[in-house]
Amino acid sequence: MTAKHISNTHDHILIYARNSESTSVGKIKRTEEQIAKFQNPDNDSRGPWKAENLSAGKFYTAGQFEIVTPSGQKVLPPPGRYWRCNQETYEKWLSEERIWFGKSGDGRPMLKKYLSEIGDGLTPDTWWEHKECGSNKEATIELKQMFNGNQIFDTPKPIKLIKRMIGLCSSPNSISMDFFAGSCVTANAVFDLNKEDGGNRKFIMVQLPELCDENSEAYKAGYKTIADIGKERIRRVIKKIKEEQNSPQGDLLEQDQPFQDLGFKVFKLSKSNFNIWNANVEKAPEAITQQLELHIEHIDQKSSQEAILYEILLKSGFELTTAIAKLSIEGKAVFSIAEGELLICLEKQLTLEVIRAIAERNPSRVVCLDEGFQHNDQLKTNAVQIMKSKGVLNFRTV
Repeated sequence: MTAKHISNTHDHILIYARNSESTSVGKIKRTEEQIAKFQNPDNDSRGPWKAENLSAGKFYTAGQFEIVTPSGQKVLPPPGRYWRCNQETYEKWLSEERIWFGKSGDGRPMLKKYLSEIGDGLTPDTWWEHKECGSNKEATIELKQMFNGNQIFDTPKPIKLIKRMIGLCSSPNSISMDFFAGSCVTANAVFDLNKEDGGNRKFIMVQLPELCDENSEAYKAGYKTIADIGKERIRRVIKKIKEEQNSPQGDLLEQDQPFQDLGFKVFKLSKSNFNIWNANVEKAPEAITQQLELHIEHIDQKSSQEAILYEILLKSGFELTTAIAKLSIEGKAVFSIAEGELLICLEKQLTLEVIRAIAERNPSRVVCLDEGFQHNDQLKTNAVQIMKSKGVLNFRTV
């Protein structure tokens, strides 16, 4: 929208912490332009430096004394200002040749600030320029280029902005969560940061499947929901990184950094795959009988193995990011969780051979479908005893 009088060019970011006393914010990496300001015109053995004002505006009683330059000129702080040190500290700096009076020796005294003595970066301030953090216009162009010129999302955030925020407020091994993921620029920023510094950051994107307008470019391009746009952006970012890594230039650029983990999983909030017992059911025999009948086959027949697997995973106390390997044991599919700590078999026709083979792997826990025993109590009893004989004390059926 065009401004009537003064154009609004400011955006604001609210940053908060659960405990501000124990929270730290990182530094901003110096640009080549900022580093270039450090020079060494007098061949100082301590390396490049830049001259800083020796005076300051804050009142300081001991900061009102006379300084004599090498040319003999007597100098006082400018009106309303004070030397940032007392005379004793000044004499110390002077003896260490940290005071600069210009090449001619008759300039105002300045304090040398050495590049070798300053920290790794700059303390961030409240002014973040577009050239460093991007703009809404730049973000729109970035996304259009990624989606073949289509404007599939109206309000994307600049990648550079999110990269700065993550870089300042997290570590190279942290997890960034975005509760309003939109086009998933946060995931994009995490991938880019990992590519730049070899970090192992991860991300969690949360987005409601909000429907796209049927007249929008996104909908016409095949993206029915905002969540669809975000997932596709992640796929395209991963594809681009893989292409860079596999190119001859990528081999040279990435030779000092390990290839980053480019996998991601998509989960949708849904009802349980298992019929839930209704504890508030009426005590009438008919109601209880109906509940029992619902639990003869207590797993939703429409549920996929993968959906059941992840629900069991969560109920067993494992994270959704836990490593999962699919094995074939005696012709049956068995999922190995956390390198064999937990084995899950969701087959509906179990045999004594597969039970023995699972037990032989010495897992800490085993979970099988109750339906897999086909109401064969003897097979189930034998399974319990086989597991115990191999030291598997945590065996259950669902």
